[in-house]
Amino acid sequence: MPVRPPDGGNGAVFTVGAVAIGAEAVIAALVAVLILLQSESHGGEGGIGWLFGTIFALVLLAVMSVIAGLAGSAMAVLPLVLLGRAVARRTGRRDSWQLTLATVAVVAVALALLIGSCMLLVGFGGLLVYPVLALSLVVGLVPATLCARAAGNPGKPGARWRVLGGVALGGLGLLAVMLAVGVAAYSSGILKIYEPPRLTEADMVGTWTDGGGGSLRFEADGTVTAKGVIKYEATGEQSGASNCTGKWQLTENEGDRPFELSIADCESLSFGWDIGGTEEHPTVFTWIGKPDSGERYILTRQR
Repeated sequence: MPVRPPDGGNGAVFTVGAVAIGAEAVIAALVAVLILLQSESHGGEGGIGWLFGTIFALVLLAVMSVIAGLAGSAMAVLPLVLLGRAVARRTGRRDSWQLTLATVAVVAVALALLIGSCMLLVGFGGLLVYPVLALSLVVGLVPATLCARAAGNPGKPGARWRVLGGVALGGLGLLAVMLAVGVAAYSSGILKIYEPPRLTEADMVGTWTDGGGGSLRFEADGTVTAKGVIKYEATGEQSGASNCTGKWQLTENEGDRPFELSIADCESLSFGWDIGGTEEHPTVFTWIGKPDSGERYILTRQR
């Protein structure tokens, strides 16, 4: 005689699903931060502003993880557990973790096909988007759904609380491990936090172009010639192009701008230039509008 799946425990399923999805969101955010530390960035470091920014980011992460957990559990985890129960009831099979796993896999593939097709229709991505989406959905949903199912199918009194505690402690443990691995990787030099390339004045000599016709040519005698270099207003709006000759100097500083490139006697190009890129592919850039806009006007050294 087939074993019917349980009908209760939906509250426990939702709660455990929310905790699991929230933990996954925090861990994913930590992994993203560890990866982004290697990427080029030119934001300020240190000071009260940085401190308040860090505190705000942590509070925002906590709020977003709670929202992600509640939404993910309500829209994905709980429906998947209920769907697994329905399949078991319909087919007369035992409600097992293998059946739940198969249910998640089928739903993930279906969603990947739907979302991937919409992305291709708007011209975003290629055929690789299908397996990437399917794998991402499976990795994100399987742990939370299996844990939630276990909470909704308790074998002994208090089992639901043990599952909830295990998920919470497991999430904290995995977060601590990821943090320790990240700190160790950066401390040992396996991974490196981004730093602007350390250029000399000899490295600056040559032509740097924006890829659209604008260029800066730095000479060894300290002169610089601008041709078609785009000018921007403080609002970020383009206001013509500069064609002039002036003087340039590369100065090493302390703080968040280790190198400052100054250009004198050349209209509208006398301030706001920095060094970016990498040692192999350095760039000079200026911010378009305010630095917090994140938009830069970049010129790359030509060989």
